[in-house]
Amino acid sequence: MVVDVRRNRVGEVMASAGGRLALRPPAGGREWEAFPCEVRPATASDELRVKVTEVNDRGRRERGMA
Repeated sequence: MVVDVRRNRVGEVMASAGGRLALRPPAGGREWEAFPCEVRPATASDELRVKVTEVNDRGRRERGMA
């Protein structure tokens, strides 16, 4: 897991080609590209932020369906 510091997004590194990294949101979704100099390793706090966001999003979707 890394943080794209330019976009303030956490992502998983899926591939590296042409001097760029292909990143994907941890819960899935559309990939984006970043240069290696624009990312840093994700901290425990970064990973927790992603998990909390996923739980909140899931709760909103479930309430919308009720």
